[in-house]
Amino acid sequence: MIRLVLIITLLVLVSCQQGSGPDRNGGITVSHIPVTATQGDSLFFEEVMRKVLGDLAPAAEINQRITDAGLAFLGTPYVASTLEVEGDEHLVMNLLGVDCTTFVEYVTAMALCSARERTGFDDFVLQLAELRYRGGIIDGYPSRLHYFTEWLKDNEKQGYIEIISNEIGNRIMDTGVGFMTANPHLYRQLEEEPAYVEAMAEIEKEISAFGMSYISKDMIDEMATLIKDGDIIAFVSSIGGLDVSHTGLAVFSGERLHLLHASSRSQEVEITSAPLSEYLADSRTIPGIIVARVMP
Repeated sequence: MIRLVLIITLLVLVSCQQGSGPDRNGGITVSHIPVTATQGDSLFFEEVMRKVLGDLAPAAEINQRITDAGLAFLGTPYVASTLEVEGDEHLVMNLLGVDCTTFVEYVTAMALCSARERTGFDDFVLQLAELRYRGGIIDGYPSRLHYFTEWLKDNEKQGYIEIISNEIGNRIMDTGVGFMTANPHLYRQLEEEPAYVEAMAEIEKEISAFGMSYISKDMIDEMATLIKDGDIIAFVSSIGGLDVSHTGLAVFSGERLHLLHASSRSQEVEITSAPLSEYLADSRTIPGIIVARVMP
């Protein structure tokens, strides 16, 4: 009940600030990074860091920080394509409306900042850029980690996560991708800049050479004992050219694994009512899951 009251309070505080905050098209610069954000974003961040993560013991595990930060987003509206704004590529932030990937990014960045006692808004901006861009460097549209398998691989290389399904998975994943370059008309930046299509084609070749494993959905319950609250869950896609179709965070209800995620079905951040194995049982395009763990 205390957590529910806190979440409601956070949402009310942020909604009260939306009308008075700067337009999201306005920007700030943190260090060398141009940022689009509002006062509502900074307020939400500060409230989570102070009232949710600030009460945790210094020795609290990173997975607890991930879980608590994720639960603070419950009820946040699902909003697609928040990163696709006009102008040159820069760090776009919208904590008040998230899709499945930005939700995972924001929560992961908050938890890492909390664990490393770097709790200022500037720290959050820098950490978010590290997670979202290849090697943490913003250098045009292709530098963003568009495919989630590359997001995982790049952040494992930087030491932020460990892809544990590569150790416990029972299926070899086909990491072949090519959806973006096959459909440039679906992406404004690719349609406007042919050189970006060429750059993405090279990136897709590299991703397609990845060696990765996943847990088949019929083995989720059996493998659940090896998964922790707060682990990152990604749905493997069998659709041609796509690697991952959805992502979220592991949360347990009793001994059953559920998913905390930004849902396009319910149009908000929620916890699946059904256990994950049942949630995925009838899906024809999701053969299993990738699991990654954030490292302190």
